[in-house]
Amino acid sequence: METRINYFALLIVITVGVAAGNLISNWITAKYIDAEVEKETIKISKVVPVAPSKQIAPANTQETIKLSPDKSVESKAIEKPVNQEQLIEQRKLDEIGIRLAKTCNEWTVAHKDMHTQTSERGMNKHCAEYYDYLSFGKLPNSE
Repeated sequence: METRINYFALLIVITVGVAAGNLISNWITAKYIDAEVEKETIKISKVVPVAPSKQIAPANTQETIKLSPDKSVESKAIEKPVNQEQLIEQRKLDEIGIRLAKTCNEWTVAHKDMHTQTSERGMNKHCAEYYDYLSFGKLPNSE
């Protein structure tokens, strides 16, 4: 008895195998590129020259100087907090703020060019680190 080959089933099996192989290959390539981009971003951010940070004096410096020595201890408890906008500006101009802004900008440009999940995740991660640093002074985790 002669066995017949079911060509339609063979076509389906080969098509599914090729599609699965392509998807796995694309996923591995994306992970590799993500790791390489991360390494290069870290290298670039360490090499970028940074302008000297500009110090912004708190608004209440004049008041603190005018106080007598015996009142200076009491004044610390009732001193006005430094303006949030001044802190944000100071953080934007320091070394860490400049480095984080550059990294966020690079990921944003990469996402506009590539429109991939990896570039979107990188942009979201690095820009969130930058905004957390500006708003709260929280340093990014070094992994």
